[in-house]
Amino acid sequence: MMQLRIRHFLHPVRSAKGLYGLGRKDFAKRRARQELLRLRRGRRDSCWCGGTLEPFSSRPSYGVCRACGGYVNQQPPLPEELRRLYSFGLYWHRLQDLKGHPEIENRSAMDRSDGRLDFWLSLVESAVLPGKRVVEIGCAHGILLQELSDRGFSCVGVEVDPETAAWTQKMTGLPILAGMFPGVRVPECDLFLAFDVLEHSVSPEGFLLEAARLLPPGGMAIIQSPIEFRQLDPPFDAMYERTFDDTQHLFIFSRKGIELLARRTGFSVVAEHDWRVGHEIVVLRRELERL
Repeated sequence: MMQLRIRHFLHPVRSAKGLYGLGRKDFAKRRARQELLRLRRGRRDSCWCGGTLEPFSSRPSYGVCRACGGYVNQQPPLPEELRRLYSFGLYWHRLQDLKGHPEIENRSAMDRSDGRLDFWLSLVESAVLPGKRVVEIGCAHGILLQELSDRGFSCVGVEVDPETAAWTQKMTGLPILAGMFPGVRVPECDLFLAFDVLEHSVSPEGFLLEAARLLPPGGMAIIQSPIEFRQLDPPFDAMYERTFDDTQHLFIFSRKGIELLARRTGFSVVAEHDWRVGHEIVVLRRELERL
């Protein structure tokens, strides 16, 4: 009888805790939506390549480049807003929760379980490198750098937000620099990594020019970004909504565009991987001279 009474007493307590937890999550999601709506935006009327834009009827906030065929966010958040957007609390917690993604503390487990970490490691293992110095831009929780460090690589990471950088450095024991790349002092390297980062850059050309400066001839860069390798309808198919996220994605690349970007910045495309829709990959080699 006593057990029954305790159970009856605990049941409403558990229910109240559950409702409180749901209420907190709902409040956090509403707050995240409001913060996104408050982002101050600018205006862009041309592509990174200089091409003019034509309307993209199914996503009016984007235009389609007449020259390279890529998609351009015509109402991008102002550069000074990006530091706030990619902060530890907003980006790595409230926005991840809003999108149904794990928060930063749980993303290492996700990257291991869904196969992406093993795939990334296989790309590195297949690359012929001049040395073992690695820089990763947008290293997040740092699991890839940690794995590479265990394999004998000398690793440095970069995160926009100082709090995120400090957290990742504490978790991994690796040097993690804070700042917007390019614009943060990064050591030279033999392998440059950027997974799901280039589409967020205000200047893709400036981004890869700086990557080329850090690399010796023969150095490699592995870039993961939405690249339209396949002509799907709508573009990127089931990943259409997430790909055309105009709060974050400033440029979405065509095959022609990513090849042009590589040539302009001193790289050649040595491999491409249609790994997952919206997360396509190119492997680039730094040429002897910028083309």
